[in-house]
Amino acid sequence: MLKSWRTAVKMIAAVADFCWDDVVVGADLEAVKFAYDNGFNYIKNRLPHHHSYEGREEDWAWMSYEIYVRGQAPFLDKVTAIHVLENNLLKVVTSLNTFYIKYENLHVFDDTNVVGYSLNREIDHYRVIDWFDCQGLYDIQNLVISTGEKFVSNIQFFLSKRIDGNQKYYDLLCESFLTEEQLKNFDYSDTMVRFKLENILKGELGAPTLTFWKRDIYPVYR
Repeated sequence: MLKSWRTAVKMIAAVADFCWDDVVVGADLEAVKFAYDNGFNYIKNRLPHHHSYEGREEDWAWMSYEIYVRGQAPFLDKVTAIHVLENNLLKVVTSLNTFYIKYENLHVFDDTNVVGYSLNREIDHYRVIDWFDCQGLYDIQNLVISTGEKFVSNIQFFLSKRIDGNQKYYDLLCESFLTEEQLKNFDYSDTMVRFKLENILKGELGAPTLTFWKRDIYPVYR
């Protein structure tokens, strides 16, 4: 059985869809920059763990676009799984099709959705971003408030995109650092985030109305 499997893998390798010298697997800025700087082919295995108002977003977006234009990232955001097989072969499953890649060197920056390869990482805690639509929030002087606490650690304001041509009204996001146990605890839920935000903003910016939009959860590894 094992012999027939290895024979099948060799046959697939002989008719691979792509033959690449170097393949970079990852999603965050470090992986994209490595692929961009070295001219390597790139496979994005998940969404990046940063938001659109972080400084790294601009560099990440620009380099990702350049890699795509160069033809180094043919799968875009369509990858659902990557299987690392024998004989330097990758099986890339996308929402549209399945492709086989023969490679010389594999550079894995993140093993999410990667089968047959592990970085053996342990999650230390989670970076949590809660997003809120706001009413009555304007004329912001300081775009960031830092509390020095892990729960509701940083509050960042940004011009709302919900209003066409807006140059006055703001929405906000809130950054927390939580353990897995805290994520399951109502005391650290988006509802409690809103209560704490309202208490903080009451002294700083009056009493804007906050409506929860979404929560992004990013693992932070040891």
